Amino acid sequence: MAVPVTDRASSKQRSRAYFSPRRLGHVNLYVDDVDRSYKFYTTVAGLEESYIQPLNKAAFLGNNNTHHDVAVIDIHGRLGRGNVVGLNHLAFELENEIDLVEGYERAVAAGVKYAMTLDHDIAHSIYGRDPDGNMNEIYADVIKDWRAARSGVVTKPKPDWAPRKTPPNSERNYHVDPPLHRVDGAVFQPRRAVHASLVVSDMEAAFDFYTTAIGLTPLLGTPASPFVVLGGTCGESNLSLFPAGNGRKPGYHHVGFQMWSEDELDASIARAKAQGVNVHHDIAHPFRRSVFVTDPDGFRLQFFVDRDASLSALAGTDDDVALYLA
Repeated sequence: MAVPVTDRASSKQRSRAYFSPRRLGHVNLYVDDVDRSYKFYTTVAGLEESYIQPLNKAAFLGNNNTHHDVAVIDIHGRLGRGNVVGLNHLAFELENEIDLVEGYERAVAAGVKYAMTLDHDIAHSIYGRDPDGNMNEIYADVIKDWRAARSGVVTKPKPDWAPRKTPPNSERNYHVDPPLHRVDGAVFQPRRAVHASLVVSDMEAAFDFYTTAIGLTPLLGTPASPFVVLGGTCGESNLSLFPAGNGRKPGYHHVGFQMWSEDELDASIARAKAQGVNVHHDIAHPFRRSVFVTDPDGFRLQFFVDRDASLSALAGTDDDVALYLA
């Protein structure tokens, strides 16, 4: 079954959406050993430390694309205690704090319930759950120089915050074209985290949530399709949804890291194999070259290079294959 390519969201979908995210900002994971995860994400996945919170047993990692692409929180620490290894949340970045506050107010007026609101010094955030219980963060950066507030060891407590407790900031504090860093000696050296993939128990409910409550735009597929690809205003694919069944269980599937070139991807694969890192699901497809590795807690990481970013090359792909491409 071919999956229809969607050029833009319908006017009905746009009018119903509470937010309009730019892109996926980061993934946040509960892990069993933060030191072990820190070593993997720096030496294998090629991310550098943005900042750490030793009191919370948490580390925030990226490559200067933003304040972090991945966060790892130890389930034996203060922040993670009571949770199990798994997805903490997916985070979606907005243009500015005014969009965050006004979207929150529209959603609450429509009866949407949120779990919490937080001040992270560098960003203000709201948190809610999708129909499967996956947590999502919707945030806006509130300062431009995030390293001035969040770098090295961070121990100070976070202040309380709620929408309009402080005047919302209209500035676009994200960096449009930041200089991306490389971690010398790392197995992979990606550009940045671009997308995530979820397996969902109810495709229609998930589609409605991510297009309305989050505000992503359908790029490929409908709720009746074998899979769906959604994106933000930056125009890239940020979230893929696949229905549960046929051996697929609901939950977080993977995060995708864009590589600089296919030659660099091949070199990374060679380094991985030489160092005993298991590379699996190596797929050369007209849409994308894609390979996977698995971190110490079993989380899948995709490293990819687009060959045809139009998505039309993905439309007729079997969903079991597309799961490891999208």
